[in-house]
Amino acid sequence: MRNHPLIKTLLELRGNPRICVYTEPLWVVPFYLFTPFVSVYMAALLLTDQQIGIVASVFALSQAVAALLSGALTDKMGRRFATLVFDCLSWSVPALLWMLSQNFWWFVVAASFNGLLQIPTVSWVCLLIEDAEKSKLVNIFSLLYVIGQMAVVFAPIAGIMVNSMSVVPVMRILYGFTFVSMTTKFILLYKLCDETKVGKVRKKETEGMSVFKVMSGYGGILKQIFASREMVLSLAMITMFGAAGMIMGNFFGLYTTGNLMLPQHMLAYFPIVRSVIILIFMFGLQKWFNRLGFSRPMLMGIVIYVLSHVVLVLSPVGSVGMVFVYILLEACAVSLVMPRRESMTAILIEPSERARITGLLASLSFAITIPFGALAGWLSNIDRRLPFLANIVIFAMAFAVILRNKGLITEKMDNKE
Repeated sequence: MRNHPLIKTLLELRGNPRICVYTEPLWVVPFYLFTPFVSVYMAALLLTDQQIGIVASVFALSQAVAALLSGALTDKMGRRFATLVFDCLSWSVPALLWMLSQNFWWFVVAASFNGLLQIPTVSWVCLLIEDAEKSKLVNIFSLLYVIGQMAVVFAPIAGIMVNSMSVVPVMRILYGFTFVSMTTKFILLYKLCDETKVGKVRKKETEGMSVFKVMSGYGGILKQIFASREMVLSLAMITMFGAAGMIMGNFFGLYTTGNLMLPQHMLAYFPIVRSVIILIFMFGLQKWFNRLGFSRPMLMGIVIYVLSHVVLVLSPVGSVGMVFVYILLEACAVSLVMPRRESMTAILIEPSERARITGLLASLSFAITIPFGALAGWLSNIDRRLPFLANIVIFAMAFAVILRNKGLITEKMDNKE
């Protein structure tokens, strides 16, 4: 077992990558406790499907603005300090707002703060990968997925609580725990990490400059992105899977409990099946799929995404088994697609401009996805199956983009793995 590539990578991690990976459970455990019940919690506080969709769009808008600022703030403040400040603003503050929420407007304000997560996403990724061995990046991202899935074993705690009480008081407790756990993680990360080599250079270069002065080069970066076929491909992948994830995250719970009439507490158990499948893939099958190159596993994963959604929309009322089949297929798709999407962006970005390019890519992506939340909410008001049919269209587009760029992906990615 110690010779397994992921275990070997975990044990051999040093410096910032080690701290980033080892402290991750303090974030993922509370995240996976409350996530299955978010839309049900909002509905219990009398938010309509359309209002839930609007909250998702506000979240995307906030992320778009934050992502635009993220590169400049990460360079100017340094990776460590930017991560501390904006992790607290984007997670600690919203956790308190969610805990105390009374109506739609509380969620709008919380979503506005939560969208700032795009700043520490950029700064944290820089902390994670800038001093890491590039040959280990796919394994490092796979490890993060594994840690996230292992944290799901705590999800039944939330299910038991919801079954014995009700969703509103349970979510208030879970959000309180989230505040404590995540804030502890942010402080530990700041104390134990060092500024990266690239971070020190960029901080010195931007010393005495305003954030907007640092951003003045964004016009050139934007041209660089759209002049690069690789960057346009990365933008397309980030945008399409981001939009699909927004729809799944906000409307799966409403559809399964409201239309398929499954008990609310069961939402805590579906992630366990998902995690088991992802772990089997990461430890048992990912090594084999890596031998197939980069694009073929991505295409397989997208096809499985489509199959999973077909199963979900065809599920009869009360069919727990069909929903579990959806979860199983969706987990297989995640295992094939997401680590490759992450490593694609990490490898194709110019290292000296990673912060600004990553931030601008994210900003463009979220700007494009802003309408998807409200649109999905409108579709859900008509028929709660429609958002998932919209996802099938998105997956079909992703499949076509990957297929069209298969030669480029083979050239740029396969020799990196």
